[in-house]
Formats: sequence, structure tokens, C-alpha cells
Amino acid sequence: MTLRIRLPAALLAINWTLFGLTFVWTCKVQENVLWWLRLDWAGWLRELPELMHLGSVSASTVWILWLCLTLLLTAAWLMPTSRPAAQPKTDPTDAGRRVVPSIAPMVDADPVLKEKLLRLHQSLEKL
Repeated sequence: MTLRIRLPAALLAINWTLFGLTFVWTCKVQENVLWWLRLDWAGWLRELPELMHLGSVSASTVWILWLCLTLLLTAAWLMPTSRPAAQPKTDPTDAGRRVVPSIAPMVDADPVLKEKLLRLHQSLEKL
């Protein structure tokens, strides 16, 4: 895996770990596991404009926003990416056959030209 793939996965894992640890810590402080049911689930969107102006927002809004962003980032990470279809491997000796059909008889007739086209095709496949 490249760094481009590992870094977002690691950051997402750290985010989920911090979210879980903070949730457990809050459960210990509240001495109740069901504290999250008392969050303002219906009104947290009303406080978002206040958050944009760096005003005061409730802890309920911060918790819900953190959960929503974490779920959204996780869904975006798990979504399959579209990858280009794999090119089928062809026989390099077919290089003379893949040229324009109008010059195919000319390529078949000249072995030197056919060999040069074959080497050119092989060098282009290495790129």
C-alpha cells in the first residue's frame, strides 16, 4: 500500500479511536450509558449557523456533528473507487497485426519492418 492509501485510513482509525474513547469517558463521567439519548437530536441543525460564526453551541451539537462527520468520512472511504479496466495481455508477436489494416500486407511482406514494429511495440508496453 502506498502512503496515499495508508494515511487516510490511519487518520480515520485515529478518529474512530478518539471518538470511542471520548464516548466511554463521557459514559463514566455521566455514570450512565444512555446519556447520548438526551442529546438534542431534533434541534442540532438550528445551531449550525451559530457554529459558522464561531458562536457558542451546545455540547450536544458538537457530539452529533462529530458523529455525522465521522460516519460520512467512513462511508466515503469505504465507497468503491472506479478503476480502469485491466488491459488484456496480448502476444507481442501480434504487433504487426494491430497496425492499420491497409498497411498490414506491407508489414507482413517486409520482415525488417515487422521486427522494428515489434521492438517499438515492446518498448511502448514497458512505459
